[in-house]
Amino acid sequence: MPRSRTANVLLELHSTDRVVRTLVYEELARRGLAPDLLAILGLIDIHQPVTPTHLALETGVRPTTLRDMIGAMIARGHIRRLENPDDGRSHLLTVTPKGRKFLDDGMPALAAVQEELERRLGRSLEELRPDLAALRRAARSALGADEEARIRVT
Repeated sequence: MPRSRTANVLLELHSTDRVVRTLVYEELARRGLAPDLLAILGLIDIHQPVTPTHLALETGVRPTTLRDMIGAMIARGHIRRLENPDDGRSHLLTVTPKGRKFLDDGMPALAAVQEELERRLGRSLEELRPDLAALRRAARSALGADEEARIRVT
């Protein structure tokens, strides 16, 4: 049986993520901003104060990788750890003023990429938000309770 010339939709999604990420990184670099960790910092900003466990569940990033990312953001002065009053074994992450400035400086780059993609697509990317949010929730759900337990243990 001949192979299909159409990519599996998940391969399409993965490829789209990579291409859009490259566009964003190049735009940030043009503006003199270090592009890595912007998305994770943005999620910390949205959910703060947030535990690393919740952040891992929200992003799907493995705890060991997330630990390294958190360390890099702390070293850059973009986030800080606070004691978690509800759980002495955990801590909370919040964005610092320096991290807020980095996010604020990065937003025009994201807006420029979004505007260019919308121009080429012929419609607003906001139209995709409900489907993307539902897909993210379904993917998080598919990770299941075992994944949640594994993330909490590590």
